Amino acid sequence: MIKKLRIKFVSIASVTIILVLILVLASINFVNYYSEYSEVVSILSYISDHNGRLNIDYRKSDDLNFHITQEMPYETRYFTVIADSEGNIVFNDFSHIASVSKRDIKRIYNVISKNKSGKGRLNTGSNVLFYMSKRVSGKELLSEYKSEYSEELFDKGENYRLVVFMDISNRLYRIESMFFISVIAGLSCFLIFFLIISALSQKIVSPVIESYEKQKEFITNAGHELKTPLAIISANTEVMEAMDGSNEWTQSTLNQVKRLSGLVNELIMLARIEESGENAKIIYETFELSKKVNELINDFRPVVEQQDKFIRTDIIGGIKFKGNQKSIHELISILLDNAVKYCDEGGFIKVKLTIAKKNIIFTVSNTYKEGKNVNTNRFFERFYREDSSHNQEKAGYGIGLSMAESIVKLHKGKISAEYSGDDISFSVILPM
Repeated sequence: MIKKLRIKFVSIASVTIILVLILVLASINFVNYYSEYSEVVSILSYISDHNGRLNIDYRKSDDLNFHITQEMPYETRYFTVIADSEGNIVFNDFSHIASVSKRDIKRIYNVISKNKSGKGRLNTGSNVLFYMSKRVSGKELLSEYKSEYSEELFDKGENYRLVVFMDISNRLYRIESMFFISVIAGLSCFLIFFLIISALSQKIVSPVIESYEKQKEFITNAGHELKTPLAIISANTEVMEAMDGSNEWTQSTLNQVKRLSGLVNELIMLARIEESGENAKIIYETFELSKKVNELINDFRPVVEQQDKFIRTDIIGGIKFKGNQKSIHELISILLDNAVKYCDEGGFIKVKLTIAKKNIIFTVSNTYKEGKNVNTNRFFERFYREDSSHNQEKAGYGIGLSMAESIVKLHKGKISAEYSGDDISFSVILPM
């Protein structure tokens, strides 16, 4: 239990720090990506608005929504393509980029010429380009590109498609580098945190461990201390019956003493089972589980028949299991006793033992028509009883199923409960 508590604490703390790191690093990378993307779009918009040119007046840099320096026109790698209404390239300017030739421009433009979107991304193999296009009149182009050849290139009455391409390869490299660095930093932080929290986990959970140890010690000591006065009360009552005869008061006293003795014994047994598991004191031996189940079914059969109930079995013979025979005996007895206790009058108790995927499956079910609203998830809680009034119509203390769960965990197995149709069934899976 102590080991599991430490593992659970470290696991929860680790998952928490992982989620925090993912959130923080994802936010940083998203902001970085969005900042780069926004700047690219802003620069392309500026170039498009100036008909394909990046002539920046440094004194007016405050009016722009991206960072401006005097070196920016020389740092920004871009080229411009202008095509007529028929898609023919009439002008291109690739003086601001070294990795693209005139031949490349025609090929690149043909790739995006059918794309009606105003902007997009293109991977050319050696470069990653982001482009933005718009419609511009020949009159605007003539005023922007004043040269002796401009009137031959542009017609005042025609609309042209202007596309600006910008090389964003370095920006993507910076984004990827940032992502890689953040992942390495995140893993390093998590590893450091994990080592620290693992080293301190024993100290952190020590108050809980101390409380748990004191609880177990109290249950064991109190159980042993209660046995003596209970034995004396029982003996005195029997003497009173021998002297004055039996009556309802002495019978009630003996019944309550018997009931309290049973509770004390179960509490002590539960504490011992858990202590054996934690200290690895449990003794394992190989025995025939099929034979053990059949023996216990035969022990319960007279009680079942006496209560006008029926028992059906489906036991595969020859199944052997390596475990603590005494604990498994107790586990089977608990589940059979629970089934007999809660089975409807005239109902059926079904016991099945089989093998599936290298696991032993042991199932005990019983008819219980009132179980529709029962919370099966709480069956294994200590002192929980489906009968919330805790009357004595059905004897028990709400410890049996908790003991069953402890025994199953001791053998590295799983136990579950479910309600289906009119039956409540308990399934135990034990590794072979």
